[in-house]
Amino acid sequence: MLVDSLLEAMFPGDPASKAPSFAALGFDASTLDNLDLVQLLDCALSDFPQTKMTDINQLLSVLRNSHPQLIKEFIDAALVAYFTAPQVIIAIRGGPETLFPHVWPLPDIDYELLEPVFERGAPGRS
Repeated sequence: MLVDSLLEAMFPGDPASKAPSFAALGFDASTLDNLDLVQLLDCALSDFPQTKMTDINQLLSVLRNSHPQLIKEFIDAALVAYFTAPQVIIAIRGGPETLFPHVWPLPDIDYELLEPVFERGAPGRS
């Protein structure tokens, strides 16, 4: 299994939510912006015995046991590449908002709960 196949298995897309697959975005392993990482992972995958593991999480877990830092960096890079793609953000959020890794939406705040704090004023003020 090569890195591109691994990425496609990790992000197969979801037609129901209109989320594209990794390859449908026009992405491949070079999208991860770390060719050294991709080369190391290609070597790790080529050394990995061909098994009939169909569960991608099980495969990543086995790889993580033998190459913990490499797999952590790979997963982080893959998540950033996929979840910052505009097509994925639109599919998940219903609009072009930043989803990952920077913006965290907060629920609407009931400002009436803060009214006593505002009335009391800043510390040191009477």
